[in-house]
Amino acid sequence: MTPRPRSMEGLTLLHFLMLPANAVCDALGVVDEHERGMIRMLVNMLLWTTLGAVVFMVAWVLVV
Repeated sequence: MTPRPRSMEGLTLLHFLMLPANAVCDALGVVDEHERGMIRMLVNMLLWTTLGAVVFMVAWVLVV
């Protein structure tokens, strides 16, 4: 498991994008790296796709 920064100071873009998925894995108590990878992929796909769709729809409504 890769260490995660404890403060926002050393936070890279990759760490920032992975924060929600890692929080879900930690809350579920998943320790196996392969299982964490699957859960991170699912959470990131659901979260960022939903966010992207909302941003697209808002931009569409504002333009049209």
